[in-house]
Amino acid sequence: MTTELDTTMSKLRVGMVGIGFIADWHSNGFKNNPDAAITGMCHVPFGDEKEKAAEMDRLKKKCAGLGVRAHASFESMVDDPDIDALIIGSINPYHFEQIKSGIAHGKHVMVEKPVVTDFDQLDEIRRLSAEKSVKIFPAHNLVYRGAVRKAKDIIEAGTLGRIIHSSFMTTHTISEAHANGWRADKRLGVGGALIDSGHHLIYQALYLLGRPAKLQGFKSKMVLKKMDCEDTAQVSLLYPDGSMAVIMQSWTSNHAGMINGIRIFGTEGSLAITDGLYLNDGKIDDDVEYAGSFVNQSKAFSDYILRGIPPVSGLEDVRDTLKITFGAYRSADSDAVLDFSTM
Repeated sequence: MTTELDTTMSKLRVGMVGIGFIADWHSNGFKNNPDAAITGMCHVPFGDEKEKAAEMDRLKKKCAGLGVRAHASFESMVDDPDIDALIIGSINPYHFEQIKSGIAHGKHVMVEKPVVTDFDQLDEIRRLSAEKSVKIFPAHNLVYRGAVRKAKDIIEAGTLGRIIHSSFMTTHTISEAHANGWRADKRLGVGGALIDSGHHLIYQALYLLGRPAKLQGFKSKMVLKKMDCEDTAQVSLLYPDGSMAVIMQSWTSNHAGMINGIRIFGTEGSLAITDGLYLNDGKIDDDVEYAGSFVNQSKAFSDYILRGIPPVSGLEDVRDTLKITFGAYRSADSDAVLDFSTM
């Protein structure tokens, strides 16, 4: 078995596991990619027998609508010689074993967030993928927005002067199915709003600002009382240069239109990523949409596999995102400020 791909092939053939809402975003993201196409899908059903049967029926209908092959199992898809790479979009507890299977079969892998929820598993993935020369691509889609990439350039150019404070904030509600499904069970989700939706905020903060020096976390369950974990979380960060930031993710309200987004100010200027990228209150970029991030991410994935261009946010960012997340949970439980370097 080889992991070397024939770069003369017309398109990279991608198999995707999972039929949740994220599958549609990935499907649309790959739709016009000249270098790659989703050609097969599978699903690992969750729930009782009736629920599992309904989910498999959904798989068949979705695949028929997309014109791709419906695989009866993950094992069937990962063993298919006509599949070159995988997108892992299953629920969190399935990621680790599916990634390992993909590596063993020589398939390059894009993995939805969180890639894994255990540091030992992450270490094993890194070791196995290096041994097999298989590439692992974290699906940190929001850093592939043009506005975020341009914001990074602005910060690195020193346009804002010395950065003083930043905020990364999002609140939105989630569906009843999500609030009462596997995300409600701490054994499956490991955490609540922060490790799930908040993942996006944390990896963007790492991309734009780097690693913090210290952090303190807070969490609360204010609305979604049936969940084991938090529906709202906040992380306060102190950076080595003395600047500060706050990350807040909530699943409680859709009434934060003027609050949601990324905002960074320094001694010489400010930027905001909301409905566009604003530099000193002037709009300079429109590439901020969720849908567009999947288009850009799809291209980055195929570029990584076919051309060796590394991802913007890699496995080291996965580790740091987990360190901030679990550090925030530990801080919230112990009412302590934690040193990032010792976590």
